Amino acid sequence: MKKLIVGITIPGSVGLLEGQLSYFKEKGFDTYLMAPKDEKSLAYCARENCKLLEITIAREISLLSDLKTVFQIIKILKAVKPDIVNFGTPKISLLGLLAAKYCGIKHRIFTCRGFRFEHEQGFLQALLKRMDAITSYCADTIICISPSVKELGIRENIFDEKKCVIINKGSSNGLDLTKFNPTLVSQDAKTQLRKQLNISESNFVYGFLGRIIDRKGINELYKAFCELYNSDNNKRLLIVGPFDQGQIKDKDLFEKLSNHAGIVMPGRTDEVALFLSLMDVFVLPAWWEGFGNVLVQAAAMGLPVISTFGTGTRDAVSDGYNGILVSVKNVPELITAMDELYSNETKRNTLGSNGVLWSKNFKNEIIWNGMLDIYNK
Repeated sequence: MKKLIVGITIPGSVGLLEGQLSYFKEKGFDTYLMAPKDEKSLAYCARENCKLLEITIAREISLLSDLKTVFQIIKILKAVKPDIVNFGTPKISLLGLLAAKYCGIKHRIFTCRGFRFEHEQGFLQALLKRMDAITSYCADTIICISPSVKELGIRENIFDEKKCVIINKGSSNGLDLTKFNPTLVSQDAKTQLRKQLNISESNFVYGFLGRIIDRKGINELYKAFCELYNSDNNKRLLIVGPFDQGQIKDKDLFEKLSNHAGIVMPGRTDEVALFLSLMDVFVLPAWWEGFGNVLVQAAAMGLPVISTFGTGTRDAVSDGYNGILVSVKNVPELITAMDELYSNETKRNTLGSNGVLWSKNFKNEIIWNGMLDIYNK
């Protein structure tokens, strides 16, 4: 029985692996999750029937702490003796693959979910690039979760192209389509949520779902919506997700969003499909993503989507087929796209219908089967 270790930096990232380790358990693998121990990682291991390999790891750069983590991982790897390791968030990927290479583990996989250096500058950008390059050097296979991640990694001399793999059209874990089906959303639940949020059926709703941070394009979305709302105050912008003040330069933005008459911010939710069901158009003007899973979730719900030509986002949308892509940080283009889908019901419906078909490219099983082929080499 092959031993498989999958590693993440923070327990909250278990959502990126939902269903994955139970699938490989069924395929005959002895499965392990390497992560800090908390209620989320313990619950995941219980659901997926895998073993937790507890580590202590700092999310930010900390030389002494990181060195201790490397030695901790080496000790674990020597004890477990895995056949395959697959590390997939930045810090654990760097430290875990350094340790795995030192231990002589033959099958070392780096699942690259995007590049943080894209929105940084100067020394920090150079440092992050170097860290990604070291991580890639220590891997024997690099799973790029989108074609544009692969392209950028090669262009920046971070990746060796011969090591790179893309599974089907991309995504790190695929999508459970049974959770994103508009016909399965309760009408009573929708009515109750509308009432709770004070959104009427006559309102036209643009939607955003994700962390509320600069690189998700929240500033551009706010500016675009203000312009559109001024022309028709029946429009609404539903922003669903946690607000991260530490990753927003404009410290007044939360107040601006909260005080806008057309903007509704209910906070974070686990009922993603329900909130998506209230939207007419989904908008994610992100500067970059690893892939942009929420864009596929929205498409599966029959929503036309608007995003950007940024890394990752452009792979999660078929431009002109199920959505519209605009230039990164381009507010006028964003306004034009949002206004077009407001004005053109026929196009809105066509893009939405096409999105349901587009989403089928990203089923969980497609991605997991691709991983299985890699693991069995």
